[in-house]
Amino acid sequence: MTDDVFTNAEVSELFDTIADLMEILGEDRFRIIAYRKAGAALQAVTVPLVDLYERQQIQRIDGLSKGMAEKVNELFSTGAIEYYSRLKERMPVGVRELLRVPHIGPRTAGRLYNELGIAGLAQLSAAIDSGHIKKIKGIGERTLAGIREGIAAVADREERTLLLHAYDVAQRITATIQSLPDVMHVLPVGSLRRGLTTIGDLDVLIQTERPDAVLAQLLKLEHWMRAAVNGTRFTAILHNGMDVDIQCVAPHSWGSAMVITTGSRDHVAWLSQRATDRDMRLAYDGLWSGAERIGSHDEASLYQALELPWVAPELRDWYSHDGHWDDAHSSTFERHHMRSDLHMHTTWSDGSADIATMAESARTRGYSHAAITDHGALIGITNGLDTKRLRAQQLEIVALNASYAAAGIDFRLLHGVEVDILVDGALALPDEILHELDIVVASPHVNLRQNPEVATNRILRAIRHPAVDIIGHPRGRILGGRLGAPIDMSAVIAAAAQQQVALEVNSGPDRLDIDGDLVRDVVRAGGIVSVNSDAHDPANHAWIEQGVTTARRGGVPAEQVINTWERDRLQNHLRRAR
Repeated sequence: MTDDVFTNAEVSELFDTIADLMEILGEDRFRIIAYRKAGAALQAVTVPLVDLYERQQIQRIDGLSKGMAEKVNELFSTGAIEYYSRLKERMPVGVRELLRVPHIGPRTAGRLYNELGIAGLAQLSAAIDSGHIKKIKGIGERTLAGIREGIAAVADREERTLLLHAYDVAQRITATIQSLPDVMHVLPVGSLRRGLTTIGDLDVLIQTERPDAVLAQLLKLEHWMRAAVNGTRFTAILHNGMDVDIQCVAPHSWGSAMVITTGSRDHVAWLSQRATDRDMRLAYDGLWSGAERIGSHDEASLYQALELPWVAPELRDWYSHDGHWDDAHSSTFERHHMRSDLHMHTTWSDGSADIATMAESARTRGYSHAAITDHGALIGITNGLDTKRLRAQQLEIVALNASYAAAGIDFRLLHGVEVDILVDGALALPDEILHELDIVVASPHVNLRQNPEVATNRILRAIRHPAVDIIGHPRGRILGGRLGAPIDMSAVIAAAAQQQVALEVNSGPDRLDIDGDLVRDVVRAGGIVSVNSDAHDPANHAWIEQGVTTARRGGVPAEQVINTWERDRLQNHLRRAR
């Protein structure tokens, strides 16, 4: 083994770097996906990778393919990955920095390097200041303004973890903690429990009657790169670089501690004021009436003592004393209400599995129906389907549905498409084929840097198209990557509600678009949403959990989520006259 000892964060970052360089160089997209999956799988590992290597257990990491496990072993055994070394000979690693800037994609990053030698943010800023960047064909004043804004956004961006990745890490840590002998209950709290789209650090609450014993046991776990104990508080840094803050609390204070550590600050401040108004005091160790601790052993009792209904954690950012308290407990939407996933991709376009495999994956999640919505032609970066290929695909779906019916299986696959919304709002496929399909998801993917009026009218025109059923990831944002189109979402929400076109909560970990505040606006406008995985692989179906959490942050009733509708009701809606 090499003398170099790589941290988990460094290994995960290396695989992400390889994927970025491959994308800039235009390498095979399936290999790029493989490296990105490996980066995500390695990021979620909470024990030292070097220990797994020494125990010959790298291949046991969840989500890591055999080929990628071999690359990790190569890294630890030789100190390098040969393929990465070859990539660096073709493209400096600094070029990857350009991808952090909204409005700079892989192709543009490659051109900036090849034509101007720009290999980092400092050189990019200098090229803008000198005017040399205008030599790149296609970069006009509007795009240039977006790049300037993007550089500023990158400089100010706080390092945060996507909700899905934070959730995976928290699940592994809490499972280990729950197995300790003196732990009664363990719960992730803070922004993760509230379901924010990105997470700063992990906050965990432990219920125990023996905090000293638990803290001593925590110090012995291999999850931590560094750890310290201060009173009943345990702080640590994980091997992936995330900070963890763990609090031990007695059973009689479990409810009050849950409320305070879950947040939000405004919500807790409002509850504290409500307690004060009733001659009570809300503290970490309990809700106190004089010297008596009341309603503190669980959250429901605490809210009841304050004459309030229990409020789901996902809603606590939105509902403090803002005049809408009666709405706070109205969300009835939960994961078990989901009957369908209406946005999925296969090998017909840019997915990694065939139609039958994706259908079975959806069916085993308990859905009664699902939709195949491969990319339509003209997206430019995928193997998009034109009219001829869509009709050929339809034959395969019809045959699969027939096989389900013959086997007495109550599951039906809908045939749809994810069609591009062009810059002027027109759709990238002919009306004739769009009207033949069961369902149409219209999404913006490219040319998102438009002025607000044009960007808004682009989406409004798509909403008014009689074949469109869902607007997919309406703003086109990528969390930590691009800001998305500057759309007037109030106008879009009003138009979608009028036409009864669903706005999508896209469950992709780096999308979660639309997010909770916009879902809330859809609910109040009487509109509908669709919560979909946008799965390109069977494993991606698990993303729906974060999509459901995001929708719940908007307080949406199940009735206004079209994925909860029975199949006949959904199909009647899809056939409605427009």
